[in-house]
Amino acid sequence: MGDFMDFFNIIILGMVSFIVLFILSKIMGYRAISELSFFDYVVGITIGSIAAEMSTNIDMEWWKGVTAMAVYAILDLVFSFLSQKSSAARQIITGNPIILIYKGKIYKKNLRKARIELNDLLTSARMAGYFNIADIDYAIMETTGKISFMPVPLKRPLNPKDFNFAPQSEGLTVNVIMDGKIMEDDLADAKIDKNDLIRRVKQQDKEVKNVFLGVMDSNGVLTLFDK
Repeated sequence: MGDFMDFFNIIILGMVSFIVLFILSKIMGYRAISELSFFDYVVGITIGSIAAEMSTNIDMEWWKGVTAMAVYAILDLVFSFLSQKSSAARQIITGNPIILIYKGKIYKKNLRKARIELNDLLTSARMAGYFNIADIDYAIMETTGKISFMPVPLKRPLNPKDFNFAPQSEGLTVNVIMDGKIMEDDLADAKIDKNDLIRRVKQQDKEVKNVFLGVMDSNGVLTLFDK
């Protein structure tokens, strides 16, 4: 009976910690998912560790784990607010970008400051599409830990400006059909009604139910992908 109650308590605590973790992640915002600074990473790992301990340690009172996670989440929000309002606080909390390559020259001192090896820099360059380090004009270690590269002028890709050509903006596309279903809530953004959409789908000799994805750009061009 005791083992069953322990098993039941672990299930309940696991559900509670999961719900609390989900709520806190929403409060902390998508920043904690997309572009993690080192501080964000530490806070996320700590909150996750507390949640794991809370869900498996049946001797731990649930409110203690919830309180600890809430404290870390609040501190993260406070530090985030300070970073937005004060450049000095932002430098302390998130740090500054570090220049690794400047005008083709590799700065060994800054590599040590960023705590990365030369092989790590070369690997990041290859992953960014630069297999010859001589093709890189600038390389900067961002506060998120990612390295940004700027190629030398002769290796930069051509763009319309090089041809004195200014293409018109296509705007955002709207998903009007997904997996055979019309996204009625998005039709207003595409400036089209349901009946007109069905008619245009039939003009392409297709049925809505057989369309895997249908997108419409700001010029009214409808593109369909079959299932």
